[in-house]
Amino acid sequence: MMISIRFPSVHFTVRQLPYGLCPLWIEPDGRFALIVKAPKEVILTAQVRQEIKIYLVPGTDNDRQMLGLITCFFDDSDEPLCITSPLFAGDAMLEDVRLLLCQEKFDVHMFDGNDRELFATRACVQDGKRLRTSFESSVFPELDIDKVPALLKAMGAWFGQRTPADDAESFTVRFTKHLMPADIGIIDLSGGDHDFRDIGHSLVVDSLERQDPGPLQERDIAALLRRVFGHDAVLLNPLRADTGKELTDVLVMTSDVILLLQAKDSPNTEVALNRSIVRKRSTIRGHIEKGARQLQGALQFVMSGEARIRRGDGIVAIEIGARALRGALVVRELFDDDYKASSEPVLKVIHQTQVPCVLLDYAGLFAMANNLSTSEQLINGFDRLYGVAVQHGEFPKPRFLPATIIDGS
Repeated sequence: MMISIRFPSVHFTVRQLPYGLCPLWIEPDGRFALIVKAPKEVILTAQVRQEIKIYLVPGTDNDRQMLGLITCFFDDSDEPLCITSPLFAGDAMLEDVRLLLCQEKFDVHMFDGNDRELFATRACVQDGKRLRTSFESSVFPELDIDKVPALLKAMGAWFGQRTPADDAESFTVRFTKHLMPADIGIIDLSGGDHDFRDIGHSLVVDSLERQDPGPLQERDIAALLRRVFGHDAVLLNPLRADTGKELTDVLVMTSDVILLLQAKDSPNTEVALNRSIVRKRSTIRGHIEKGARQLQGALQFVMSGEARIRRGDGIVAIEIGARALRGALVVRELFDDDYKASSEPVLKVIHQTQVPCVLLDYAGLFAMANNLSTSEQLINGFDRLYGVAVQHGEFPKPRFLPATIIDGS
């Protein structure tokens, strides 16, 4: 059964989590369950493939050193979706992960960035004895916050250069029994972040598989931004008063800032999941080109001084005044080795409009909104990404340590 139904209080824990793994002790069951918080593409991959793979990443200090885990969801055989989890000696996370994975069986519950449980399954580790032996014989580094960025980089570099022998040494977690229906639909009646009825949007049924992803992704982004900017500051699909056409996908208006956000997504289906990396890259590039043009048009309209939108039964003028104007383009995913080429259309928008803009994938936006929880912090974080992009000709991938944005510069 879904853990969010058995134990509704789990939502408080899940809401505090970034993307990643969280072993959770279930008192009535007397064992650990695994909470995975991840983008919808990761969750669908797990559901379709019916397994995940775990790599223990070696260090270089000695033959027994391990740096942590990389958990892989193989949508592509060579470039899978990954969750990187550094582990540290003496940290409770290391002990909890060890106890979890060394169980004969355990439950996996997967939540998306808006804290909805979308997949749950019973699982077991193939060759669990070898995994237990690996944990018992390994040593892990001491936690040093200053060294974490380098450690994450080292883990990523190792995985990118892994050999067939490394693949053979990985551990397969197989799913043995679904704990919730695979085709579940979710209707949010809580009146919270997803309730957009005040601006004419009715409630919708959401699901893991999305044939028409755009409206649902835009809704997810607006809900995410409401946590930062407040309920009334975030408008979904605002319409221009003069033409009745959409101004932008998400509009944020506070006393200090006006943020225009364009979003682009692809279907979240098994067919889309199985497309080649080449095609996925090409699709993302096309989305960025189109989204950048739309963002530029929206920014220029707001800068013209003629911008008015419909809200409820009235008309609202968008007056910049002393407020900072910002733009953002959010796409499904960005590939680590493709940031420079992907950045070019958005850098062109910056040049044409002289408005600070950022390019992010959904995971990057989630990371920033999850770690920068006030309007001022998040806009400052966007401005840091913008500054790095202007200086280096490409947007960085946001990384976070506690209360710190790692800007890649």
